[in-house]
Amino acid sequence: MTLKQSTSRALIVLAVSFCIGCSSKEDRDKYDHYYGSGSKSREETALVKLQNDRKNQPERPAPVAAPAPAATSPDSGAAKTGDSAAVAATATAAATPTSAAAPASAPKRKPVPADVLALLNKHACFACHQAYDKVIGPAYSEVAKKKYSPDEIVELVHNPKPEHWPGYPPMAPMAHVPKAEIVVIASWINSL
Repeated sequence: MTLKQSTSRALIVLAVSFCIGCSSKEDRDKYDHYYGSGSKSREETALVKLQNDRKNQPERPAPVAAPAPAATSPDSGAAKTGDSAAVAATATAAATPTSAAAPASAPKRKPVPADVLALLNKHACFACHQAYDKVIGPAYSEVAKKKYSPDEIVELVHNPKPEHWPGYPPMAPMAHVPKAEIVVIASWINSL
């Protein structure tokens, strides 16, 4: 008789807990917004915004070469003798520092090493992050600017802290990614 009573009570408790639910409607709505049906619309909105941002960026002007010196001074030996090779060498020497400065102003985009690329693809990191471009999450180059240690990056991959990246959707915990593989990725991130 006790078994029948405890079984029926257990079923009643189970039914009541199922009807009431474990969390409030607000919590379920938040969860649904970030991980459920709301995540698709959020991702689509983020992608549309990213595309619009790329379209609205001003075009980068082409590097302007410094004007070549018009001529050497009348008292220089090249002008007196008419040595055009000396004038050309002077013009080339004057233009060389400007040419070297132009590539320095362009952002350096290092390619992703093959071993790191394999790990990023294996764990689907590229679904939300790119090396230099914002997608859903921040670009790895932006993460590098925060100067996290490899151990901090491991901790943030396993237990993300959305307060570190306001304006971005919260990252899902990636506890299944081995620490050694995250350290390889973290070392590359810090090299950017």
